[in-house]
Amino acid sequence: MLRNSFSTISMRREEYQAKVGFALFIASLTMFFLAGLVAFIAIGSFPKVLAIPVSSIPWPLTVGTLFMLAVSFTLHQAVVSVRRERQLRLRQWLWASFAIAIVFILCQTIGLRELLESLAAAITAGKRQPQFGVVFFLVFVHGLHVVGGMIFLRWIIYHAYQHRYDHESHWGIDLCALYWHFLDIVWIVMLVTFLVTCQF
Repeated sequence: MLRNSFSTISMRREEYQAKVGFALFIASLTMFFLAGLVAFIAIGSFPKVLAIPVSSIPWPLTVGTLFMLAVSFTLHQAVVSVRRERQLRLRQWLWASFAIAIVFILCQTIGLRELLESLAAAITAGKRQPQFGVVFFLVFVHGLHVVGGMIFLRWIIYHAYQHRYDHESHWGIDLCALYWHFLDIVWIVMLVTFLVTCQF
C-alpha cells in the first residue's frame, strides 16, 4: 500500500516536471519565432529594401497549412480515443498524424526550394530583398521543429503499442498534441505575417 502511494506520488511529480519543462520550451520557442517575425517586418521597413511580392510566396507553403491543421485534428482525435480507452483507434489516429506530417514536410521542402530560387533570381537582378533570407530561415527552422515533432510522435506511437497509455495516464499524448497545436499556431501567424507585409 505504502509502496503504491510512493509510486503514485513519483508519477505525479514526473508528469508535473514534464509539463513545466514543456511550458518553458514552448515559451522559449514563442519568443524565438516572434523575434524572427519582428526582424522580418523591421527589415521590410527600410526604404532601400524591396518588399517581397505576394506571388513569390511559394504555393506549397500555403497549401501545407491544410496538412498542419489536419495533423492537429488527428492528434486531437487520438487524445479523445485514449480517454475513451479505444486503443486501436488511438494507434490509427497516431499513424494518420505521422503520415500527414510527412506530406507537410514535403510541402515545406518544395516551398523552401522555390524560395531559394526566388532569392537567387533577386540577387541576379541586383535587387536587395533580405526579407527572402528571413522567410527562408523561419520556414526552415519551423521545418526542423516539425521533424522534431515527428520524432516525438514516433516515440508516442512506439509506447502506444507497448500499452503505456490509458484513460488515466496519457499525458505524453497530451503534450505531443499540444506541441503540434503550437506548431500550427506558429505556422499560421508566420504565413499571415508574410502575406500581410508582402507587396501586392
